[in-house]
Amino acid sequence: MNFIDLSKRYSWLISLCIITMSVIWTFSAELHSAKDFQSEDKTEFSQKNALKHLKVISSEPHYVGAAYHRNVREYLVTELQKLGLEVETFEHVAVHPLGMSAANTQNIITKIKGSGKGKALALVSHYDSGVNSSLGASDAGSGVVTILEGIRAFLANGQQPLNDIIIVITDGEETGLLGASAFVDFHPWSKDIGLVLNFEARGSGGSSYMLIETNGGNKKMIEAFAETGANTPVASSLMYALYKSLPNDTDLTAFREQGDIEGFNFAFIGDHFDYHTAQDSYERIDRESLNHQADYLMTSLSYFAFTDLSQLKSDEDMVYFNFPGLKMVIYPSSWVTPMVILAFLLFLLITFIGLKKNTLSVKGMLIGFVPLVVSLLTAGSVGYFGWQLLLIVFPQYADIMQGYTYNGHWIVACLVSMTGAITLLIYQLFNKRFSSQDLFFAPLVLWLVINIMIALKLPSAGFYCIPLLLALACFALNNVKDMAKSTLSLVTTLLALPALMMLTPWISVIVIGLGLKTLFIATILTCLVLLLLVPVFCNYQVKKRLIAGLSLVSLVCLIISALQSDYTEDRKKPTSVSYVYDLDNNLAFMVSFNKNLDEFSRQFFDEKSTTAPWDTSVYPDNGYFGYYKPTSPLALQAAKVEVLKDELTADSRTITLLISPQRPTNMVQLASINEMFIRKISVNDEVFKHEKEIVAKKVDGEIFVKYVLSSPMEQIKLQLTVDNSTPLSLKVYGTSFDLFDHIEGFNARGPAYMPSPFSLNDATVIGQSVKLNYNY
Repeated sequence: MNFIDLSKRYSWLISLCIITMSVIWTFSAELHSAKDFQSEDKTEFSQKNALKHLKVISSEPHYVGAAYHRNVREYLVTELQKLGLEVETFEHVAVHPLGMSAANTQNIITKIKGSGKGKALALVSHYDSGVNSSLGASDAGSGVVTILEGIRAFLANGQQPLNDIIIVITDGEETGLLGASAFVDFHPWSKDIGLVLNFEARGSGGSSYMLIETNGGNKKMIEAFAETGANTPVASSLMYALYKSLPNDTDLTAFREQGDIEGFNFAFIGDHFDYHTAQDSYERIDRESLNHQADYLMTSLSYFAFTDLSQLKSDEDMVYFNFPGLKMVIYPSSWVTPMVILAFLLFLLITFIGLKKNTLSVKGMLIGFVPLVVSLLTAGSVGYFGWQLLLIVFPQYADIMQGYTYNGHWIVACLVSMTGAITLLIYQLFNKRFSSQDLFFAPLVLWLVINIMIALKLPSAGFYCIPLLLALACFALNNVKDMAKSTLSLVTTLLALPALMMLTPWISVIVIGLGLKTLFIATILTCLVLLLLVPVFCNYQVKKRLIAGLSLVSLVCLIISALQSDYTEDRKKPTSVSYVYDLDNNLAFMVSFNKNLDEFSRQFFDEKSTTAPWDTSVYPDNGYFGYYKPTSPLALQAAKVEVLKDELTADSRTITLLISPQRPTNMVQLASINEMFIRKISVNDEVFKHEKEIVAKKVDGEIFVKYVLSSPMEQIKLQLTVDNSTPLSLKVYGTSFDLFDHIEGFNARGPAYMPSPFSLNDATVIGQSVKLNYNY
């Protein structure tokens, strides 16, 4: 048997290998090598130096007010001074409407003077870690050390930049972008900035994504980014739309919203389960991710330090995406609608030719909508109900508050493979009676509708038209009757590759970014990708083997995920326990945000600990407490709350409170007991504003403002103005992260446990009503 005969016989295998290798290449092309930046040349970025700094910074939690927070600040100031820079610690009370939070921030600021007089380039990251147990190696120690080492290498080259380079290592990012807000609103240098490069992380690994933040069009920004020559760019115009749907902002948001300053976010989001936990450590951060950030910084710094930054604003938007081998593909968003119109006209033309040549049948085309609908419904069901079933079988998953479990990749692979097997099975059953050309008609209609909607509502996703146009080329080729089936299979495979390489990364990105609860989106997208491959798979001679193979892959991934469903020293279980005391009624409780008890939490709770509804007047937890149990009051002193002023006018009432901690305190919160409309709030004389407008809001039985203390006995002056017709009832909560300094007779967390992120934890909370001069 000669080569031609072999290629005909095994065309399906060649096609499958091409598809598999292309998908592998796509994912590997988005990862930067961990072996880069190893040079001993002092003029180059050194991973070793960056890691040395990171080890120091992330050795202890360093949230605002933590003992080690000051150590990190002093270390960074010293290291910047060693580079010959004059360093300023800019201290200012900052407030931000995001979460109605406030703190006295201490930003670290310095400048490399440029030879020109144009706009400055700002390098930004934050040095505070997540409250209250995170080591902050990735978020955002990685960004801080990337800037620190990048600046060292830049200065070692001895070249003066054209633009001033302002380094802003912000404070209080985790409590509401406070340091960045203080810098933009109150520091004179903020008015000189033309561009911000912000370095962040939302996990401890994975590719670093570039996100543009601009108040106008992105044309000049993305063209400039392409000019930087980043070696591993990972970005798309759709990514920012996805980013905006996340419950996360970054310091760059404050620059854009408050200062109308454009910028680039560089952030990695893989290994999301480490985010804001004790596992966000020096040991666990991926070296590939750190190098990816370094590559972005060094290429961007070399370009933007010598470029006119006043020319980056634009009214025009571009569609862009990264592609293996091409780096960035960029074209005007104005092309999206013409491309969709072209696709529509080609679709009509090819359909007409197919009907004329009898390669298409009206009956087959209409029947083709049946497997399409069944496949999509099945795919969505596999993703949604598959995850719900896993939560029932493995209830411990509910305590991973990031929404992405340690074995999340295996779960995604399991359900995606299952979706693939089921989709192929459905189409195989219909392919027995109807041609692949007939069956391909309905997917093309669907993809055409999707692209019409994109053109009308979401042009940033306009690159989705490229897979459609290539699919139409496959549709046209299937009208050529004299083309050998094996040749057709290989040609359609090659035409389908760009679609695969553009779309498959989104299957994992969506779930990592939004959590496993969105698995149904990933499985539907998997089905949509496979629908573009109908002409390829329907020409395979071994469809049953492929379906069996995908089923086997799904089963293997399920088994591996089950074997990794437990908690170990490397996969710690988040646990939550705190103490809440209601001074008014002398009621004390142990509380937890956990949904499932474990060896550690059973020391404080039992299965009957939640039989009675939680009284939100004790602490407004918004129904998130999983367990709570009465306990004996601890000998802790509540804060002193003084009413300095209680004034009435014709239509308003203004109350000024002075809150003086009587014990070391980390956070003070103010809550409403009843419904009221607040016209104005200020903390330590800083008024809450959004886009220069005073924030007004309606509250009802909820915490509506918090102040994070930068020193343990810091006084807080809080003033609010309400309608004078509103009955006013306020409660102050003082929180300290010191629970285990005050309780005895328990075993500390074992090596397989860690404090839960994003929640009240290891804390003692004392709540007390404010005794007002007037109550009506």
